[in-house]
Amino acid sequence: MRAEQKSPLREQQNGQPPVDGSPPDQARGHAEPEAAIELPPVSRSAIVITVVLIVALFATLFVIGFVPHKKKMAQAGEDANELASAKPIVNVTVPRALSKDPILLLPGDVRAMQSTALYPRTNGYVTELLVDIGDRVRGPQPAKDDQPAKPGQPLARITAPEVDAELEQAKATLEQAKVVVGRATNEFNFNQATYERYQGLAKTGGVTQQQLDERRSAFNIANSNLKAANANVLAAEASVKRYTQLQSFQTIYAPFDGVITSRNFDVGTRVSESDTGAGRELFQVQQTDTLRVFANVPQSYVTSLNREEEAELTVRTQGGPPIRVKGKIARTAESLDAQTRTLRVELHMSNAGGKLLPGMFGDVRFKLAREGQPMVIPTSALVYGADGLRVAVVDGQNRVQLRKVTLGRDFGVEAEVAEGVKAGERVVTNPGDRIVDGVEVQIAGGGAAKPPVAEAPPPVPATRPSASAQ
Repeated sequence: MRAEQKSPLREQQNGQPPVDGSPPDQARGHAEPEAAIELPPVSRSAIVITVVLIVALFATLFVIGFVPHKKKMAQAGEDANELASAKPIVNVTVPRALSKDPILLLPGDVRAMQSTALYPRTNGYVTELLVDIGDRVRGPQPAKDDQPAKPGQPLARITAPEVDAELEQAKATLEQAKVVVGRATNEFNFNQATYERYQGLAKTGGVTQQQLDERRSAFNIANSNLKAANANVLAAEASVKRYTQLQSFQTIYAPFDGVITSRNFDVGTRVSESDTGAGRELFQVQQTDTLRVFANVPQSYVTSLNREEEAELTVRTQGGPPIRVKGKIARTAESLDAQTRTLRVELHMSNAGGKLLPGMFGDVRFKLAREGQPMVIPTSALVYGADGLRVAVVDGQNRVQLRKVTLGRDFGVEAEVAEGVKAGERVVTNPGDRIVDGVEVQIAGGGAAKPPVAEAPPPVPATRPSASAQ
């Protein structure tokens, strides 16, 4: 059948007229290169069906997506309203009472009971050193019964040739002055006797008035010469005493019982009485049998300082147990330092074992006196605001009362409350923005908090400022 079918073009090529009956010439001269493709007509019903399907698709998507979302939004709003109207759930605690006296821990500076620098008081050369650093020396001994006072232990000797020569010269001058006094005394006695004799003769007319005046003048001159000679003797004696004292300075004595902690000169070194600067002392002597410990007590603890109780000094050591020594407050400065607002406190502590050394640094534990029994609460329970510190207290109807509090010591995770809460009250430990005055709350766990066992918190340094409600 495919062989029998012929196209119009092939029929034209074979000389046969086209099938459509058109003349051959017309078909041959005006033949189009390609016939146009005609689409079948679209009916109106097909268009309507297509639009309906599209609308149905969008409606289905709307029902599947928007309606559940709207329901979720409505449910979320209901949940938010329910949550807003629900009672806040809070954790509460009962303030903990301190069972022991509070302890104040402060840094302490260990000093010697006495410390002095020995400087040369004469000019010369060091000829002998009798002690060195670390040696214990004996101070002067007072007179007892029939025994005279004894000087301290000799520490060093200085040779001063100039002082020795000056002393010999002063002694010679003193001898000369004494000879002059003797001669002046003889002249005074002679002139005094002559003048008295002339006074008797003048009454009987045995001598003239001029002769009497001459003897009076000679007597006065002799008297003046005697006084001057005596004054020269006193001056010479003072000079001898001065150089004798300077000669005694050639030996350095211990001023008190103690230990040599510094020596700055060797044998042969020239020293001078003008050597008074730092590092120019011959020796440094310190008394260490009893030590002084200084601590600075902050202003907020001054009134609570118990001066009758013993304080304990703890000095930590490397590889060994800490050194602990007890002592009492000896004195205070009775005035606060204007810069640090602290009170200078001095303690005296025995150092019989010699374990403590001047210059050490340790911790001093003071027992503080207090009135009443302060409470301790977690610092997370504090509410900070413009009107001061407050805490949220839950009453018997589970309603919140915001109270102002006054804090004492700060222990880090806990704080001491001086005023504002009482024993047995419930304090909210996690107050949030919803915890306002008068709001009703729900206790977490459904029960009341139980008071913890009363105990004293560990002592902490008082370098952290304590907060208080204004």
